[in-house]
Amino acid sequence: MSNKTYIIDGYNLIHKSKKLSKVFASNIERAREELVSMLSDFFSKRKEECILVFDGSLNIPNDLSTPSVRVIFSHPPDKADDLIKKIIMNQDPKRRKNFIVVSSDNEIINCAKACGAERISSEEFLKNLSSRERTNEGEEKPFVKLTEEEIKRMLQG
Repeated sequence: MSNKTYIIDGYNLIHKSKKLSKVFASNIERAREELVSMLSDFFSKRKEECILVFDGSLNIPNDLSTPSVRVIFSHPPDKADDLIKKIIMNQDPKRRKNFIVVSSDNEIINCAKACGAERISSEEFLKNLSSRERTNEGEEKPFVKLTEEEIKRMLQG
């Protein structure tokens, strides 16, 4: 069985996130970077692949990709929606079921459905992402109570 590949509608996901949409309002580049960071953490421990698609313009540098997230910008006049649909439709029909499209855009969702790809709304994906972050935070930062003696030793070097 082949690994799943997530194709994510980048700006759609940003705008469905309260945190990222606030960042986006003041700094679009920073919002993209934060999304890539979140997705890199999420996909770094998974076997699935991730393709993150953004609307592009001629002056956007495409150096956001990480080992676990491949970032693609559309080239005008194409939009990210067009690129996502092309990625799915250009696959062998038997392979399309290995794709999971993340978007709340009806046109993209309908195309994915017609092609036989899986679909998940941006809102639902964000729930999965945030529950994973909360789990990781608990695992990575356990509360440890130190004695006064341990604190003194640490401060002394």
